[in-house]
Amino acid sequence: MLTKTLRFDEDVLGVIRAMDWRDEGRLGILTGGQLERKLYIEVNKALESLGGKWNRKQGGHVFVLDPRPRVEGLIENGTLTVERDGFFETPLAVVQCMLERVTPVGMLLEPQAGLGAIADHLPRTNLLCIEKNEQRCEALRQKGYLVFCCDFLTYNGKERGMFNTIYMNPPFEEGQDILHVRHAHKCLVDGGAMVAIMSEGSFFRKDKRATAFRDWLEQVGGTSEKLPSDAFKGSGTGVQARLVVIRK
Repeated sequence: MLTKTLRFDEDVLGVIRAMDWRDEGRLGILTGGQLERKLYIEVNKALESLGGKWNRKQGGHVFVLDPRPRVEGLIENGTLTVERDGFFETPLAVVQCMLERVTPVGMLLEPQAGLGAIADHLPRTNLLCIEKNEQRCEALRQKGYLVFCCDFLTYNGKERGMFNTIYMNPPFEEGQDILHVRHAHKCLVDGGAMVAIMSEGSFFRKDKRATAFRDWLEQVGGTSEKLPSDAFKGSGTGVQARLVVIRK
């Protein structure tokens, strides 16, 4: 598991320490008036790392699961260890491109399903979502999806068999997208199809993993196309990405 440690100074910890927690901890409200912008950015960073998302209507940060046990650890240590899973929700325009390239049929799979940005546009019948972040798993379950909460790279297909169609936006950190795409290919039935969002780096890096992937993609008849440079701007990142389509 790739992780990173975030450190926050006493000003940030003081703001979080004074928060008002409601709805059994699922709503955190900042107290003490408006914060100076720089301080607010740091506080918001901490709360988002804990799984919170600002909700203007509710006037606070909304959490799927009560974060207060982790908040206590943050306040005590001043640090927060989070997984480096590179989670960015898939923009609607990108989802539409994926659906244009591959039509959903038969048994469907979305690995690393996040909060359902792709799944929300797929038929729910015979759809399995896989997600290893517990908070996101709970959010998916609340939407009514069948979810396996595990690392996709450990999934062997025995629980649900093989799949006809796979849609995926895997993590890009340290070439994880390559590992996820190659593993997903093993989960496809013969005649099945998959479409994946991948890092542009996977197509120009010269390390062993990237070069082997490009050779493999050619061998299995996969194709790729660049997405617009601002495709993920609405999700808060300027990452350069491609769509990869493989028909097995």
